[in-house]
Amino acid sequence: MVDLSSNSKERKKALGAFYTPQVLSDLLAKLLVPLCEKKSDSLITALDPATGDGILLESLERIAKTQNNNINLIGIDIDKRAINSSKNRFEGSDSECVFVNTDALYPLGNSIPSKGWDVLIQKYIPNGIDLIVSNPPWGADISHYISLSHDFKTAIGQFDIYDLFIETIINNLRQYGVYGIIVPDSIYCQEHKKVREILLTNTTIKGIVRLGEGFFPNVNFAVSIIYGVKKLNTNYNVLCSHISNSEKKAILSGEADIYAVVKKKSIKVPAKQMIASGFSFIVDVGQEDLPILNKLKKYDTIKTYTSCKRGVELSKKGDILQCPKCGKWFPMPRNKKLVTICPHCKTDVVIASANHTSIVTKIKEKDCASLITGEDLSRFSVSSSRYIRLGLQGINYKSSILYQGPKVLVRKTGVGITAGIDYDNSLTNQVVYIVKPKESVHPSFTAEVIVAILCSRLTTYIIIKRKGSIGWTSNPYLSQQDVNTLPFPRLDFQNTQTITALNRITELVRSNYKKGKEISVEADAEIERNIAFLYNLDSKEYKTIFKTIGQVEQMIPFRRLLNIKSDYIFQNGI
Repeated sequence: MVDLSSNSKERKKALGAFYTPQVLSDLLAKLLVPLCEKKSDSLITALDPATGDGILLESLERIAKTQNNNINLIGIDIDKRAINSSKNRFEGSDSECVFVNTDALYPLGNSIPSKGWDVLIQKYIPNGIDLIVSNPPWGADISHYISLSHDFKTAIGQFDIYDLFIETIINNLRQYGVYGIIVPDSIYCQEHKKVREILLTNTTIKGIVRLGEGFFPNVNFAVSIIYGVKKLNTNYNVLCSHISNSEKKAILSGEADIYAVVKKKSIKVPAKQMIASGFSFIVDVGQEDLPILNKLKKYDTIKTYTSCKRGVELSKKGDILQCPKCGKWFPMPRNKKLVTICPHCKTDVVIASANHTSIVTKIKEKDCASLITGEDLSRFSVSSSRYIRLGLQGINYKSSILYQGPKVLVRKTGVGITAGIDYDNSLTNQVVYIVKPKESVHPSFTAEVIVAILCSRLTTYIIIKRKGSIGWTSNPYLSQQDVNTLPFPRLDFQNTQTITALNRITELVRSNYKKGKEISVEADAEIERNIAFLYNLDSKEYKTIFKTIGQVEQMIPFRRLLNIKSDYIFQNGI
């Protein structure tokens, strides 16, 4: 269980509590109150299931009254200190305020979420909830819950507690009620597809605002606001805004009004487009993008032709511990616990007293193999700078077959995508994905073709549109799902032109390959031209691709793709 008596920093981390800054609280209120249905008594019943210090409810009260609405406020929080803080904030308020110290996921100690909410609503909100606003917890400890997968549709795979809160919000909001939530940008990742599906199929999303980092003090997470109405409607446009770094600085310095910036930056994205793309929140799509995206959604995925696996589950430092009981080795845990559990025999291991060593070195020793980590990857190529000791019992090096032969390596961390090809049978670690063609695929579909497509401007364009990678963020990464779900054309291996294009790509990659070096501009352009052919994209569509890459913050992964012009790719047709 969470220790609510611990010090403030530890408690907030365990609970996933990041209290909302005033600028976002006021923005949400201004976006939400106008969406509420006009009632004869002008009374809005608003609830926050993770009320924290009550700032979201306070903003709602203030904005509602400026628009001649009365408001009843209900705040729920598992942390009694948060409830007391909210009560203090509303001391003297003329609005009806109720604050309940309970867990919003399992209210009033009920083992069935729906029954707990039935009691809450009957007792405090008999006329239903008109508006739910929330900055739900992120990354909280959920190990004490025992039946999440049974009680929540979103409790599948790698989920976060905010998924559960969003599901709870939609389940308990009355029909035509309004919601507004602040979430980390991990919601755009493949792992959170289920909660996006719930929002897109059970509500009308009115807007999605990508705010980036910097709004939460001392928190290096990019965040977004999602707001809408609980009513089913798929034929509508979502107002999407993406705040640039310069706009964000102006907002935080008080030089710009965030509400005005959001309204000015809003573009309309069809909800049908988001649903058709696998329930993706595609927030940076303009009319010029639709022809490209409509083509891509009809294609297969790269997983149809490839396998994607990870290397040794080990950091680049290679620190490992030896269990004193079974004698087997295992990776040093990332956290700073005093005691860990041996993954082999399940014995408690006191870290300070256990044997430890590093099996990664920059000097080649006996029984060592070449090791490639994320920083060793360049566009198209790799250059190993480390070695890994082999043969330590307990370390899962993975099958040697995984590393043999030409293989494409994709860096997990970083903006955009960085992929290179390895010809030296090197091992890799956990932050590098290994992509290989399936054995059943036609021999013209080679590792060189895979790396060329992953390194293409088209793939970077897709990632920008899917993940909104327009600028620097902390801890950006690609999941294996992100790689596996990249669109891939249905290749006709009976078609002479297709085989010619595939073979030419393979030839160009091999003949221009230099470890740690970029390929030539001429080869790069011809490779891209053949990829355009495979994907049936024309010069007009490639101008859109180049325009998109040119508009993002020009970090190296994006800047290096602008070394040629879109026209140059199509100078000599195939």
